[in-house]
Amino acid sequence: MKQHSSSRSLVRKGLFPGIALAALALAPVAWGGLQSQTVFCQKNTDGSGHCFGNLVGFRQDAVTTSSASFRDDMVGGRLFQSYFTPAGATTHTIYSCIPDAVVGELWEQALSTRGFFRVEWDATGTCKYLRLVNGSQNTNF
Repeated sequence: MKQHSSSRSLVRKGLFPGIALAALALAPVAWGGLQSQTVFCQKNTDGSGHCFGNLVGFRQDAVTTSSASFRDDMVGGRLFQSYFTPAGATTHTIYSCIPDAVVGELWEQALSTRGFFRVEWDATGTCKYLRLVNGSQNTNF
């Protein structure tokens, strides 16, 4: 009986730390200090397309001509515009759209966004979708 008790003690002493370490390895990651820099645009053959990323990603892209901006002027002219060089291309492509009334509702927030954005436009160059996401990973401005 004593031997059984001794082996139980070994299980507690030897196995428990292993289980604890395994549990820690499976714990969710907090992503502390993560800084996301994303850049992508695509234009379809009909002229429709989309861009997504964050402004710091465009600013710090390896291709020095990359840029993105949301614009507004005093006469109500609004525009999204980006310069991006697609993979395999040697020159940049200009991507742009003018917001419709629904997307225009978010334009003020787009002008000051410091996070992730996604903008989509149709074949006429009208912005039909805008998504803005601010998060802790976008604090490296």
